[in-house]
Order: sequence, then structure tokens, then C-alpha cells
Amino acid sequence: MARTDPAPSPVPALNVPRLLFHSAVTGTMVSAYVSLQRLTGELRAAAGVEEEYGGQYQFLTILGLIITVWTFALSAAEDIVPLHFLHATKRVFALAALPVEITISAIYWPLILLAPSLMLPPKLDAEVGPDGAPPALFWIPLWMDLGLHAVPALSLIIDFFFLEKKYRPPTSTRTAALLAAGLGTAYALWAEHCNTQNGHFAYPFLDVMDGTGRALTYTGAVGFAFVVFQGLNALHK
Repeated sequence: MARTDPAPSPVPALNVPRLLFHSAVTGTMVSAYVSLQRLTGELRAAAGVEEEYGGQYQFLTILGLIITVWTFALSAAEDIVPLHFLHATKRVFALAALPVEITISAIYWPLILLAPSLMLPPKLDAEVGPDGAPPALFWIPLWMDLGLHAVPALSLIIDFFFLEKKYRPPTSTRTAALLAAGLGTAYALWAEHCNTQNGHFAYPFLDVMDGTGRALTYTGAVGFAFVVFQGLNALHK
């Protein structure tokens, strides 16, 4: 009797809605970042100001955005080529990006609404106004602001709850804690180093603090990121 070869495994069908979601989020974030680079570059050229040490990479917003873009780019790649390696790598990036982006949004939006001078730098060519009024602040267009400070966190939450499984111990406990502490410490050291080179911090609210205040802020942000992640992971079914 002739041997029958086993039927080939079926190729998973392309999940178009997932791909469109991941691609749209990636495109939105990249567009906001590129537009910000172009805008700040033109303003610096017009004002004759050289780029500071660290450039845009002084900002936690930009560093978090890079991690989030990689998260969604890997997700889009997995939607096209469903490889375990891509999914596992995306999960690692998401484990870092999700708590970081929520922390960024939690710090940014209250300050931008209630005390924008603690978040936004003055315009490059701004001068102190009459009667000692503070200089005008550097505001970016709303669509760009949302693309940098809202879309990443909201998209990661949607992706986590609707398209991903929850994290299990020890990833959700020890690994998440070590990752939050490591990233937080790395950014704190980087921010302090940039301050020694530029004479000020990228975020004005850090300039009004002493060393102890900044240390407490860095520590509080790390603790908040870890607690938020634990809460979201616990809510995930």
C-alpha cells in the first residue's frame, strides 16, 4: 500500500484588522516624531542655536516612543509573518513600553494642563516680558502632542487587553520589577548627566527640585510604573 505523505500545515490567514491597527499606530507615532524633529530643527536653525548635548534623547517621551514604535512594528511584522520569535520579542518590548508610556502620560498631562511652565521649555527666541512676565512657552501642534503623549499609552493598553495574553510569574513579578528599576535608574543617570553638560534639565519641573527631590521623583515614577503594570495585568482575564 502506497505511503501517504502528511498534509502540510495550513498557513495562518492574515489578520487584516490587527495589521491595520498596528500599522496605523506605528505610522502615527513615527509621523509625530519626524514632524517634531523637523519643527525643532527649523526653529533652532532660525534662532542660530546649536543642538544641546543629548538632543531630543534627553526626553523620556522620545525614549519611550522608540520602545513603543518597536513594539508595534514587531506586532505588525508578526501579523504578516506569525513567527514565535517575533511574538516573544514584542512581548519583551511591551513589558517595558506599557508601564513607561502610562507613567509618561500620567506626569505629562496634569502638568501640561495645570502648570505648563513646569513641562514646556520657553521658545528659543523668547525674552522675559514686561514687568518680569515669563517668556512664551514652546507649544507643539495638538495632533503632534497626542501622537507623542497619548497615542502610545492608549494603543498599548488596547493591544494588551484585546490582542495579548496577560503576563505570568516570574515575568509579571521579578522581571517586571527589575526592568522598571533598571530603566528608571538608567534614565535618572542619563538625565543628571545631560544636566551637567547643558546646565539645565530637559523637563523644567526637574530644575526646580534639589537632588533629594529629584531622587524621590525618579523613585516614585519607578514605583508608579510597576504598580500600574501590576494593576493592569491583574485586570487582564
